[in-house]
Amino acid sequence: MEETYLDDFEIDLHDVRQHYMYREEASRKLNSLHVSDSIEKYVELAIGVSDRSGNFSAHEHQLGPRILDHNSYDSVFNFSKQLISEDLNVEKLPSLIREANLAYLKIGVGSEMACLLRPDKFWVGNVRTIYSHLVIKHEGDWEKADEELNLYKFDDISSEMHYRIWQDIYVSMKSTLDIIYKISCKWADEQGVKVGKHKYLWIDAVCNEIYECE
Repeated sequence: MEETYLDDFEIDLHDVRQHYMYREEASRKLNSLHVSDSIEKYVELAIGVSDRSGNFSAHEHQLGPRILDHNSYDSVFNFSKQLISEDLNVEKLPSLIREANLAYLKIGVGSEMACLLRPDKFWVGNVRTIYSHLVIKHEGDWEKADEELNLYKFDDISSEMHYRIWQDIYVSMKSTLDIIYKISCKWADEQGVKVGKHKYLWIDAVCNEIYECE
């Protein structure tokens, strides 16, 4: 049964809610900066330089300064404009990130930028969400999830093979993230916590807690 997938993880939904509110505020600020064409402020937040809440993937791996060292503010901002296109869908997102060819801005950072701008359409594809996806894929067996995740951690994260693997995982995650969402809603009801209104920001907060319990 789906409800048994995460029995080994003790998740406090109050912590999830706090994390979610932190991220929701970052999403609101990013959208405001984007609409007002505040290029430098938007870019620095979107890649986790001014505040880690804007992009945990970039901040955790110290990619923000590298992105700015190798790409202009305008190039990152122009990329972000494509993320809000109505024609862009989940299947096309990984290719868009790859074709932008921005150094150090790959699927983890790029998908998080997309999620923070469009939190009801795109999900984050970083180590934390992918680990949670693998736990569901392996029906709650976190040891198998650990083993599989380690297979994807190549030394050369810029390699074509690395990108293709993470691209395929990203596109395939929807059904497992939906299961996580369903389980988290049950937990929220039991713990008296209000579920966040932006689905994929909420799921990202839940996945963060799952990963921290690992």
